[in-house]
Amino acid sequence: MGSLFDEIKKLSGGSYPFHMPGHKREALGNGAFFEALYGVDLTEITGSDDLHKPEGIIKEAMDRAAALYGSGDTFFLINGSTAGILAGISAALDPGKSLLMMRGSHMSAYHAAVLRHLKVNYIYGEIGTVSGAAMGVNSDEVESALERYPETGAVFITSPTYEGYSSDLRTIADAVHKRNIPLIVDAAHGAHFGFSPLFPESAVQAGADIVIMSLHKTLPSLTQTALLHLNGNLVPKERIQKYLTVYQSSSPSYILMAAIDECVRLVSEMKESDWDDFINRRREMSKKLSGLKHIRIEDHFSFGDISPKAKIPEPGKMIVMPENRRDGVSLAKYLRSRYRIESELAVPAYLLLILTICDSEKNFEILCDALQRADEEYTEWMTDKEAVPAGSRKLQVEPAVMEMWEAFDAKGEPVEGEQALGRISASFVTVYPPGRPAVVPGERISREALEEIKNAGAAGCEIRGHLSAIVE
Repeated sequence: MGSLFDEIKKLSGGSYPFHMPGHKREALGNGAFFEALYGVDLTEITGSDDLHKPEGIIKEAMDRAAALYGSGDTFFLINGSTAGILAGISAALDPGKSLLMMRGSHMSAYHAAVLRHLKVNYIYGEIGTVSGAAMGVNSDEVESALERYPETGAVFITSPTYEGYSSDLRTIADAVHKRNIPLIVDAAHGAHFGFSPLFPESAVQAGADIVIMSLHKTLPSLTQTALLHLNGNLVPKERIQKYLTVYQSSSPSYILMAAIDECVRLVSEMKESDWDDFINRRREMSKKLSGLKHIRIEDHFSFGDISPKAKIPEPGKMIVMPENRRDGVSLAKYLRSRYRIESELAVPAYLLLILTICDSEKNFEILCDALQRADEEYTEWMTDKEAVPAGSRKLQVEPAVMEMWEAFDAKGEPVEGEQALGRISASFVTVYPPGRPAVVPGERISREALEEIKNAGAAGCEIRGHLSAIVE
């Protein structure tokens, strides 16, 4: 094998990425910037400012990002949204306080709860009846949970979800603010929201107090680049800065910070017609795919041109479901081997594709042709002759019997299969992507969790963590 650079050049060449990062390996307007990377790889020298005490060029760049999104303050994240989620939760809650969060949150939110010794209660949200994909939460569920857990000190919501579904954040923000506590939103997949009427409004516009966005997921920026937006006065700015210093590198990359500023500049200069062009190409592609016989497309346009506030995916996501709901991974392999198309996510029930403004018209044409051909050649790549419907997915769990952080720090022992059933977990076990834990420390390991891990592993998904049970 060659150098890492040589190997990733090979992997990058000739494939069609319907996954993150959002720049889709297209330079767009920042070609000169990408050509000059080594030459601008600086550190803290005279005049270069300091991410951990921004007063000069970095502060000016962060102010430009705040102006674009309409936030009170914006902070650059060079350790991804993970750093922002860790810092946001840490700043909002003192150790031992209570956090109300979506069960399907990213691992970084759980890690924040462990590190801060937080008491965690859950809201579960909805599951798509056809796709089985995670949808948002509604304000009634949040209101009910806040009444049930009056000790709540902050609320953490993921919107949009990994699959592109949004929650009614305005109504949720109102319910949370009635109790004078902050709303934290993981909007990692929503950095492009608010720039077109067909996209939902951004979490910043909706009134959330802390919003974390990954620029690299859906916009033209480098991997690991993200933003943390702060609004209102429920969480002091100084606390955000304090914890960002804890969770971000003391030697931040100027290349990543410059990539953030370049992304902000590009988006600021984009016209409404640029977004309209993307929307129109997406609509046309979905129209062409509406006649497939063995593959179902679930995206914004398959529901018709209705309000983005409805429970439909945003235009940047496409869920592709084979007739046989065991064939999602097989379809991904077919698209990769025949057309060099890489999906963002492949699970037995469906594929998830990410489409951004950086996707060329050629990319859209290749994807459309590939899915039409896959539909015609369905019998060649299907794995079972008998169609299997989607199984019901359950997010509800039994209440924890130990605090998450106590179980995480407790002595555990490896367990497998049936011997794990009913034991108190001492570890996280997570299916990647998207990074939502199937097993959480402090909870009894359920049969549903074991089945989820087993099925995901059999389908070729990455399993992070190992089953471990508290030694009793």
